[in-house]
Amino acid sequence: MLFIAAVAIVMMSSCATIVSGGSPKIFIEGGNKEPVTIITEKEIYQNVQLPYMVRVKRHHLDGQRIQIKSDKYDYQDIILEKKTNNWAFGNILFGGLVGWGVDLLTNCVSNPQQTHFYIDKPNAK
Repeated sequence: MLFIAAVAIVMMSSCATIVSGGSPKIFIEGGNKEPVTIITEKEIYQNVQLPYMVRVKRHHLDGQRIQIKSDKYDYQDIILEKKTNNWAFGNILFGGLVGWGVDLLTNCVSNPQQTHFYIDKPNAK
């Protein structure tokens, strides 16, 4: 019972984890309607058409690549950059060091800098 109470306190004191937890979503658009394969560190999306929403790993956001593959075209990789999640500052007021530590462990102190990408003019193979 004490363990459950401790876990509840920790989880409720980490603002960014509660609000932004889970895998970040990235929306990819493009002018081409040909089916593509999108590869992230988290998942492979085969035979999809743009626009499409993908999920990426929250850990190691900075420099994470999203590859778009096609039989007919060469697409440039999308390289993610991170920014600080403003919800992480809620821990200064409410969660203290415990909440900040949980947010650091879950990497919810970071969000993708950009969540919407437009893939323009792929090169023919």
